[in-house]
Amino acid sequence: MEKISPELEEKLLDYLDGSLRGAEKESLEQQFQQNPVLKARLETLRTLHQLLAGNNLEQPSKNFTQQVMLKLDQYPRTSSLSIRNGLLLLTGVFVVAILAALMVSTGMFDNTTSVIDLNKIEVPKPLEAPQQYVQEYIQQPLPSFEFDGKLMVNIIICLNLVLGWILLDRAILKPLFKKRMQMGH
Repeated sequence: MEKISPELEEKLLDYLDGSLRGAEKESLEQQFQQNPVLKARLETLRTLHQLLAGNNLEQPSKNFTQQVMLKLDQYPRTSSLSIRNGLLLLTGVFVVAILAALMVSTGMFDNTTSVIDLNKIEVPKPLEAPQQYVQEYIQQPLPSFEFDGKLMVNIIICLNLVLGWILLDRAILKPLFKKRMQMGH
């Protein structure tokens, strides 16, 4: 199947819009008669053009914005986590962080290093592609990466602690101070 150039696509769209005149229009119509691919593309674009022309954009009512703005304060925003649930989540986060830190300190992950070699990864070949598909696009050997288990667990511990502090702030401290402010303390 031959490709149609972007310029010719633009001319087809202009033809459908009715903005082509004179010699350009006649030249394009002669190309339709000679090239069945171009004619098929024109029919596809014509179908799309008719489909899009048939769709009407719906407009919201004129007072839509006013109605939305009036209802913004109608329902108070509530916290999705209660203080009790927040404490349970926070306890779980810190237990996991402490267990992981204990595992790291005992040396459980000291010998967990491995090398990830990207050259050994199988790249699926398209059915139509020749045998040298991979060599054609990947000219240089890919790098290999060393994976350190201890470093990865330390990163997980740090992220877990950050998550714990965010959880402490959002689920426990913020609702607690909000209640104290409402009570007038």
